[in-house]
Amino acid sequence: MLVCFAFAEAQTAKISLNRSISLNPKAEVVGQLLVNGKSSVEIRLNEGNVVDLFKNFKTGKHQIQFNFKGAGLAKDQEGRGVALFTFVTEIYKDGKLMRSVKREPLTFFPGEMLEPVEAFDVIPLLTFAQGNPLENGAYPGKLTKGKYLIKIKAIPMGSSGKIEEANLIVWI
Repeated sequence: MLVCFAFAEAQTAKISLNRSISLNPKAEVVGQLLVNGKSSVEIRLNEGNVVDLFKNFKTGKHQIQFNFKGAGLAKDQEGRGVALFTFVTEIYKDGKLMRSVKREPLTFFPGEMLEPVEAFDVIPLLTFAQGNPLENGAYPGKLTKGKYLIKIKAIPMGSSGKIEEANLIVWI
């Protein structure tokens, strides 16, 4: 039910966005994603439990920062610049791509903001990294030993420029 509501909300936002903002082909953005203030962070999960990682993000031990500047951006009805970004998350285990997800574009004002870990689908991707626990009977979110590289990206839509990605390396 919640997924349907979120999808409907995203579709409604997309429709209203198209009516209220016109994109400028000369718009440009530049910025970065950071985890704990760095472009790459290593974390050890001794028990390999994804819920522990989720808890660490929710309690503020780990934070995802998204900051960018923009020029020539579309303006909202209040004259503020607005940019569209698609968030992409990729999970690699021992160098091999396991899973990835690309979200529908989201709108942002330029500046610096904290993003919840849910914005990048890190936890669901890791939860299903060993297959579907509902089908294989495995403990949901239990990761096997190894090195997991999580790449989080913000891809500008309707503007040029680049947002530097962040890498989270999780050792089990």
